[in-house]
Amino acid sequence: MANRIARNFGLKQNTRTWILSVVVWAFCLLWFSPILWMLSTSFKKSIEAVTESVPRWIPENFTLENYSYLFAPASGVSVIKGIYNSLIVAAITIVLTILVCVPAAYALSRHRFRGRNAVFMSYVAILAFPAILFLVPNYFIVFALGMMDSFSALIIPGLGGTFGVFMLRQYMLGISRDLEDAAWIDGCSRLRFLVSVVVPFVKPALIVLSLMTFIASWNNFLWPLLVLNSPDKLTLPIALARLNVGWSDPFRGIGVLMAGAFVSTLPTLFIFVAFHKYLLEGVAIGSVGK
Repeated sequence: MANRIARNFGLKQNTRTWILSVVVWAFCLLWFSPILWMLSTSFKKSIEAVTESVPRWIPENFTLENYSYLFAPASGVSVIKGIYNSLIVAAITIVLTILVCVPAAYALSRHRFRGRNAVFMSYVAILAFPAILFLVPNYFIVFALGMMDSFSALIIPGLGGTFGVFMLRQYMLGISRDLEDAAWIDGCSRLRFLVSVVVPFVKPALIVLSLMTFIASWNNFLWPLLVLNSPDKLTLPIALARLNVGWSDPFRGIGVLMAGAFVSTLPTLFIFVAFHKYLLEGVAIGSVGK
């Protein structure tokens, strides 16, 4: 009797697991369907993509001409140059963001000074405001400093992001006070303690911050659109937008545009698939103290 009950319970558990797996995979397929459609359309001729009566997921006439058009400079717009510029801006932004956020988070989490809580609460309060609210002030500051149409205009305004400082601070709160006291007794300086103890401890949070910073920089569209003018300095989203404008009829270049859109999603898609555990951990770090 007991064995029969155990078998029935195990069968029910397996059935629930199987049903849950099917539901999850169905949602995943639905979630990634736009990306799969972009990939499919990018291998079709534009005329075929807009005239087929029944849309096909698998191209009838497979072609790579859209990608050859995409990576060929047209009307002064180079997608390859846009990819290069986006990578350079994202890499520099990641390095400088870490250099700014780590000391700031360390000061707010480990140092005791007058006004520390007020400074931290101001960081938390800023998180409540949408980023677009600071668009106009940042524009006037960048213009006054003469940084228009330069990579510094893309990098400097985003340094010291409030979320990065907040997340690292939450993680640093988990460092044992006894460990810190022992380091002081051994004659360890604050800088050495930061570099040798704190940074290795918060390495997972630094990975999360780097990934989120890269995604934000790579997908940034509105701010580069406002501050960049030179074709050789355009980032990938702006280069694709100008490539779209270059077609007198957008439907004529739908295949090329889908190829460009798919190329632009590859880095973020790779990051999500390869580092999703770190990204989920980052969400947990940001919601509760480590």
